Amino acid sequence: MTNNSVTPNDSTTTPTTPTTGDTSPYAEAVATIQKALDSIAALIPAIPLTLQATRTYIRRRQNTKPELIDTAATAAEETPALQGLLNVTAARDNLAFNTAFGPLFARMDRIGQDLKFQIDARHAQSSAQALTVYSAAKRLAEQVPGGAEVAKHVDAMKLVAPVGKKVKRTKVTTEPPVAAPTPTSTTTPAPQVPTTQSSVAKS
Repeated sequence: MTNNSVTPNDSTTTPTTPTTGDTSPYAEAVATIQKALDSIAALIPAIPLTLQATRTYIRRRQNTKPELIDTAATAAEETPALQGLLNVTAARDNLAFNTAFGPLFARMDRIGQDLKFQIDARHAQSSAQALTVYSAAKRLAEQVPGGAEVAKHVDAMKLVAPVGKKVKRTKVTTEPPVAAPTPTSTTTPAPQVPTTQSSVAKS
């Protein structure tokens, strides 16, 4: 039997207004995109959650092909004994929803991945340069006379600098060389050839 008990979606509103006084050159672009995302989110129909709709329940049922759902809906629609096992109207609507919004999700996912790459790439670029500055500043603070001015920057960077993990070195033990065994002679003595003495008859 189809479980028709539903619970309303727990939708939370994410603030999209930029922080007051934000002078970032990207603040306007972010605000525009946030408004567009709000409009997109408002247009996506939300399915009522059933009591069975847990993450595990949903994840385990993603291998079913849409063709099977369509065929099962037809069977339930045309066979009285199968009616009540599947909500035909909801099945047809779910197939239509997934067909329509699937390509949209794929595009949004690509946009999200591209944005994540841009964020990571920019962070990596500045991260490498920042670590170079930190390393050079530490040397200046130690070697240059009057390095107190640089030292204060070193102290500030040290608070947020990554801490390198100590490499655990394996203790190497030197073992005395093993004495080679004295070779034993394996030469087999040559067999002695018996000498035959021939008797000479004296005439």
